[in-house]
Amino acid sequence: MEPTLKLLRVNKGFNQDELGEKIGVSQTTISAWEQGKAKPSAKNIYKLAKIYAVEPTVIFNTIFKQKT
Repeated sequence: MEPTLKLLRVNKGFNQDELGEKIGVSQTTISAWEQGKAKPSAKNIYKLAKIYAVEPTVIFNTIFKQKT
C-alpha cells in the first residue's frame, strides 16, 4: 500500500497545525495537500521529505498518485 501524506504525518505524530508550523504553511494548506486539492511546491516537498525522513521521490509519488 502506498503511503499517503496523512499517513506519513500521523506516523510522525504531528497534527496538521504542528506540521504546518514546521514547514511554514497553514493548517488549511496541509489539509488541502492531504485531500489532493492542492500540491506542495518543490521546496515544500523537500521539507516534507526531511521531516518524514524519506526520499523526496516518496513524497512526489504520494502526491501524484493520490486518488482524488
